[in-house]
Amino acid sequence: IEVVQLPEVCSPKSKKGDLLNAHYDGFLASDGSKFYCSRTQNEGHPKWFVLGVGQVIKGLDIAMMNMCPGEKRKVIIPPSLAYGQQGYAQGKIPPNATLIFEIELYAVNKGPRSVEAFHQIDKDSDKKLSQLEISQYLKEEFARDGKKRHPSAHDEILADIFKKNDHDGDGFISAKEYNVYQHDEL
Repeated sequence: IEVVQLPEVCSPKSKKGDLLNAHYDGFLASDGSKFYCSRTQNEGHPKWFVLGVGQVIKGLDIAMMNMCPGEKRKVIIPPSLAYGQQGYAQGKIPPNATLIFEIELYAVNKGPRSVEAFHQIDKDSDKKLSQLEISQYLKEEFARDGKKRHPSAHDEILADIFKKNDHDGDGFISAKEYNVYQHDEL
């Protein structure tokens, strides 16, 4: 990890579970060819993702820890922390490829799995989330973003949330199951 640019004021520093906004370009170390550029995706808007939960390759999850807004880094990621032996044909990444990323971080925000978010969803304060509580939360979020969605989208997302988070199958998402970031406050 090479820090290319560090702002005078470096706060807040990114940590696991934070919601980050960044631009990054990916290159193959073997020949320097660019395989990814966030500036050409999504109408040029920087990417939003949660750090440390596998929304990006493991190497980026590691490389972007303790970064501050305005910081730029150049990182070299070995295959074991990228796409490994199988590569990623869709992204034109061959097997066993070492990758180089140039990253510019714009914003560090509290992530969606923060303590505050849990308490906001947990209307009856019983330290577990029911289907009704999460359903209500989804309705509020959908209303806030104003995007048109098929009515079945709500039920599909709700079912998916429980499938991925209700590890003991009791019909509730406990503070521990919700809390992938292991906050002691919960």
